[in-house]
Amino acid sequence: MSRLRENKPTADVLMTSMRAMGYSFKSAIADIIDNSISAHSNEITICFPTDPSECYVAVCDNGDGMNSEELFDAMKYGSEAKRGGRADDDLGRFGLGLKAASLSQCRKLTVASKKNGVISAFIWDLDVVEQKRDWYVIECSSEQVENIRFIDYLDRYSSGTVVLWENFDIIEKSTGNVFGTLSNYMSETADYLSLIFHRFLNRNDKSVVQIKVNNFQLKGIDPFLENHNKTNIRREIKIMIPDSEGREHMVTIQPFILPFQKDLSAEDKKLSGGIENYRSRQGFYIYRNERLIVWGTWFNRHRDELTKYARIKVDIPNSLDDIWGIDIKKQSATIPLSIRKRLTKAVDETMDISVHKQTYRGRVSKVDEKTDYVWDRISLRDGLYTYRINRNSKIFDLIKKNINEEALPYLDMVLEEIENNVPYQQIYIDKSQNNIDEEVTDERKADIEAKAEVMIKFAVSAGATDINGVIERLFLSEPFSNFPEIKEKLKENHNG
Repeated sequence: MSRLRENKPTADVLMTSMRAMGYSFKSAIADIIDNSISAHSNEITICFPTDPSECYVAVCDNGDGMNSEELFDAMKYGSEAKRGGRADDDLGRFGLGLKAASLSQCRKLTVASKKNGVISAFIWDLDVVEQKRDWYVIECSSEQVENIRFIDYLDRYSSGTVVLWENFDIIEKSTGNVFGTLSNYMSETADYLSLIFHRFLNRNDKSVVQIKVNNFQLKGIDPFLENHNKTNIRREIKIMIPDSEGREHMVTIQPFILPFQKDLSAEDKKLSGGIENYRSRQGFYIYRNERLIVWGTWFNRHRDELTKYARIKVDIPNSLDDIWGIDIKKQSATIPLSIRKRLTKAVDETMDISVHKQTYRGRVSKVDEKTDYVWDRISLRDGLYTYRINRNSKIFDLIKKNINEEALPYLDMVLEEIENNVPYQQIYIDKSQNNIDEEVTDERKADIEAKAEVMIKFAVSAGATDINGVIERLFLSEPFSNFPEIKEKLKENHNG
């Protein structure tokens, strides 16, 4: 007969392993600020050290605060407070963020909180946990509370919380310079928080959240340049999506088409997050309760001319965390397959793709409509032409499916510069003098055959079963269409 046996995790082993969850310093700070905002703070200060002999980081807020029992529960891995569900405006999820985020960066976490005029404090110290090999948290005496760094912050408010990080062992081992590294992190973290929490920072009412890094008050950026007179704000879309239990919740989608770079002032460039990110951060911006989770990705959606300046704001409630795959660190999300087509269709319709194609600056002219060319010949006004690399060619499609999506905007920028610097005049001169080597060598044929095999293998791995059909379609594309003899050879090889 089976029986139940208690099997508790080993405290020091689990806590040490959870330190390697993948938090960056700035994402760990953002996780702490999530707790502050969920506790209805409107003033948050992140304190970095100013003296090399004292290395610490503190996050201080004027939120609701916690009494001793509430704080003790908050320090627990898998807080009981999460058992009964979350408030609609809660930015947390698993009851792990405070501990996991903090101890990913330091060995000593102190949390002091004030509620009803009483201050309580607890400490997770990995040295103590490793010594005791059990889940021992330090409950601070009143004397210890008085000596906690930044405890005087709580004197200014009727309630609030101070989260203090000390003993940065990982930084010490990796850089040997804790103070210098924290100083570098300060600027990087400020920029990150200005993006992640920009909707809280940019509010124009009493719900605005002020965040300071030392004495510097952050200003939220505006990735959509909503107030720019040349930003094209498209029709808002609302989609009802069922959660994992079948209850429907609303997801709101708002597409924007940003101005051309030439229409941006220096202030616009700064407000949008920097000109170096203007094109690379195109794509979806996924917000959960107005907190930015994922940005600058198209989730493998088809890219076209319009996407260069398109950004899509998507608001989801925390009740849809599970089907959107929001992770513990709140650094990733995935559009559910069940709604991806609906979302893509809705976005395409509201961005008026068909109208855009009619007003696009040129029309592709082809010698053979069946051939998938590597280069497009674009017919412009007044009988002029230009040439652009065909981003929809099959060979380019292989790149898009096998490259990190974050790198695609940079690849596109490189290709644009190649297109804009084609040496037409020199090519014309060399061609007229028969100085261009156009001989098709055996090495070139072998290279084409090898590339064709890669494409065929890729198609098969994607589920294709009709090899002859794959080969036929492939050899309608350049450069393969120029080598019909290789097509027949491949058919024989794969049918033999």
